[in-house]
Amino acid sequence: MHTVLQLLAFWALAFITLGAALLLLNIFFSLIGNDLQLRSLGEEAGIAGVASLVEAASAWLFISFVPTAARGMIIPAMVVALIYKLAHLEDWSRFDVLMLLTFQVVIGCIGVSLLFCHFQTAAVTLVGFAFVLAIIAGIARTF
Repeated sequence: MHTVLQLLAFWALAFITLGAALLLLNIFFSLIGNDLQLRSLGEEAGIAGVASLVEAASAWLFISFVPTAARGMIIPAMVVALIYKLAHLEDWSRFDVLMLLTFQVVIGCIGVSLLFCHFQTAAVTLVGFAFVLAIIAGIARTF
């Protein structure tokens, strides 16, 4: 596959998972009575576009040149967290940014599991994440 097409595919996947993570995080926060302050749809799409480009370029670099260095993806995750923290400086706490990245990772893991027909892994990941979210919701409702 051509290099540009690979980068565009990674960018599209990162943008889709980040957008889905924002949507699901907003729904989750609405359910627990917390308010996730989001900007307009265009501004959020722009922020997600830049953040997903950072993720895509980093993933492409690691997969193309250093395929055994998956631990290096923590640096782009930190850059994405910084982008979102700076974009929502007054509105979001560190917990909100951490939850966004957690949602994106879980969505990505479930998507990859389904893509490679590992349905049991996807189901276990989904149930485990739902269990963790239920615990977080229980704790959040007590405060």
